[in-house]
Amino acid sequence: MIRRSKKTKTSMQSVVTMGEVARRAGYSRYTVSKVLNGDATVRDETRKHVLSVCKDLNYAPNPHAVSLVRKRSNSIGMVVTYITDPFYGEIIRAAEHEASSRGFQLLVQCSYGDADKEKQIIETFRVLRVCGVVVAPVVPKANRGLLRELETLLPVVYVDRYLRQQSSFVMNDNVNSAGMLVEHLISRGVAPAYLGSSHGSQNVAACQREQGYLDTMKRLRRKPVLVPLTLGMGGEDTAEFGYDNMVAWLQQGARPSGLFCATDSLALGAMKALYEVGLKPGKDVLVAGHDDLGFSAYTQPSITTARQPKEKIGRTAVEILAQKIDQEIGLATHVQRTFPSELIVRESA
Repeated sequence: MIRRSKKTKTSMQSVVTMGEVARRAGYSRYTVSKVLNGDATVRDETRKHVLSVCKDLNYAPNPHAVSLVRKRSNSIGMVVTYITDPFYGEIIRAAEHEASSRGFQLLVQCSYGDADKEKQIIETFRVLRVCGVVVAPVVPKANRGLLRELETLLPVVYVDRYLRQQSSFVMNDNVNSAGMLVEHLISRGVAPAYLGSSHGSQNVAACQREQGYLDTMKRLRRKPVLVPLTLGMGGEDTAEFGYDNMVAWLQQGARPSGLFCATDSLALGAMKALYEVGLKPGKDVLVAGHDDLGFSAYTQPSITTARQPKEKIGRTAVEILAQKIDQEIGLATHVQRTFPSELIVRESA
C-alpha cells in the first residue's frame, strides 16, 4: 500500500503588495519604499511602524511573485529617441533615481527616431508586462494609434513632446522660454531672425518655440524673419542641419544682426556658417540657442541659451506614473505639467 504524505497547509491568499502595506500603515508607497530601502532620512517612529505592518502582513518584496499575481512587473518602461543625447541623458538619470526610490525598476530603450523601432519597443514592453511607460515619441506620428491604445491599458506619460493634447505629459514651457530669449536679444539692440526645427509642424515643442518667437516679435513691434528651411527636413535638429540651412540663407545675401535658434545644436552649426562669411557670432551677429546642452558653455563663443529643467521633467514624469500605477490618479485622467526655463547669458549674446 502506498502511503500518501500529509499535505502541509499553504496559503492561497494573494501576495501582499507594497501598496497594501502603505494603505495599512497610513503612509504613501514612496515612504514605504524609503523605509525598505534603508533611507536614513526616514524618522525612527515611521520606520518602526512600517516594519511592524510588514511583519503583521508577512510582506516580503518579491517582484517575480508580484508580476504573476498582478499580471504586471514592477518595471517602468522608458523610450527616448536618442539615448546618447545629453538632453535625454539627464532626464533618464532623474527618472531612474525617482523610480528606484519608489521601488520600481526603469527599463530604458532607444528608438533612434525610427517609428518601426519605437513600435517594436512598445510591443516588447507589453510582453514584459511593465506597469507604466514614459515616452519621448518619434516625431512622425506613425504610432499615434498604438500609443493611444496603450494609454487605455496602462499609465503612459510623455516627456519633451506629445502626440495629442488629450494625454499626460511633462515638458518645458517652450512658448515662454522662446519669448524670454527673444526679449533678451532685443534688449541687446537686435531684431533676431529665427532658425527653426527640421521637424516643422510635426514637433509640438518646436512649434511652441516658433510661436513664442512670433508672439514676442509682434508684441515688441519687430518684424519676424524665419530662416528658410529647405535642406535635411524630416531629419534631426543637428549642427549639420543648422549649418546647411544657414549657409543657404547667407548665400542668398542675408546678413542678420541677431539669430534665435530652436536648439543649441542648431546654433552651433549656424555659428560656423556665420564665421565662414566673415561674421563673428557674439559681435557681428548675436546668437541664442535653447536647451543648454553640455557643449554650450565650451564653444567659442559660448552659447546664450535657455536651460530646461531636465531633472525636474524626468522626476515628475515618474511621479505622475507612480500615482497612476497606485490608482491615486485615474488612468483616464490627463496630468499635464510644464516648467519654466532659466535664461543663461553667455558670450554669443
